[in-house]
Amino acid sequence: MSKKFNKKHKHLTKGELKAINRKELIKHLLPLAKSFGVWMVLVAIMALDYTSVRWLTKIFVHLTTYLSIFLSKILFIPVEFIGGSAGALSMSDSKAGLILVAGYPLKIGIECTAYHAYFALIALVLFSAWKIKDKLVYGVVILIVLAILNSLRIVFLGVIGDKFPGLLHLMHDYIWNVLLVIILWGLWEVSNKRLTKTT
Repeated sequence: MSKKFNKKHKHLTKGELKAINRKELIKHLLPLAKSFGVWMVLVAIMALDYTSVRWLTKIFVHLTTYLSIFLSKILFIPVEFIGGSAGALSMSDSKAGLILVAGYPLKIGIECTAYHAYFALIALVLFSAWKIKDKLVYGVVILIVLAILNSLRIVFLGVIGDKFPGLLHLMHDYIWNVLLVIILWGLWEVSNKRLTKTT
């Protein structure tokens, strides 16, 4: 508790102070609870899409695949579609996301797209105490950074799969999941501090 808070409320009893502290805590946690609720709804929508039309699923998989290929080429890492053709958004799921990176075959599925992180970011930004313009600008910038980092991960998984196949499972299933949470929270936290900074 700050000195300012103590001076303002020094005439209150301990019980009253606890009640005020509880209200303050709820006030601070409410946006986070709302964000979690929105995130759950978005994930449920994606799950429904995955079990039926797969329209959103294909968009996420294709964007991640094409961005991974683009970044591979920038980094001069050999990359190609398995089966030779890039296809279109309507291509069958059996060919979607099948690529060779550094000679290692990868299948980019919906979980590889990091859509959970994008939805978490959208929910966090939605209930942040930022101006609407800042929500749009910073939200889009963080989404782009996340997309690039996720596709770079896929590129490097191909390289690791080719050079150090024993490390692939550890990198894919554990290290990236922890890093993704840290990166997402870090990007939001830096943006939040900058945008809510009081002068």
